[in-house]
Amino acid sequence: MNRNRNVLRWSSNETDKHINMKLEICKYLKKMDKEFYTEAIFVNGMGRADIINSDDMVIYEVYQTESKKSLELKAQKYPFEVIFVKADQEFKEELLL
Repeated sequence: MNRNRNVLRWSSNETDKHINMKLEICKYLKKMDKEFYTEAIFVNGMGRADIINSDDMVIYEVYQTESKKSLELKAQKYPFEVIFVKADQEFKEELLL
């Protein structure tokens, strides 16, 4: 059994808004019975994803102040589809589609 599955993790430098949006995404994924991982580090050293939905091979990246260029670079190096979710908005399921 993998004890890191479906557990919310965050780093000490994340804002409350960032953590809360990650929580909302994780709650939704759990409700949908999806397997997910948070703060997952890629074996190729190409970054750390906020949330990976391993059932659908989708990465959810929560952002707040990152530039569009920074987000584009992340999307290029990540191995799966990336959906960016702005931290300071109300959570809606449509954000993840």
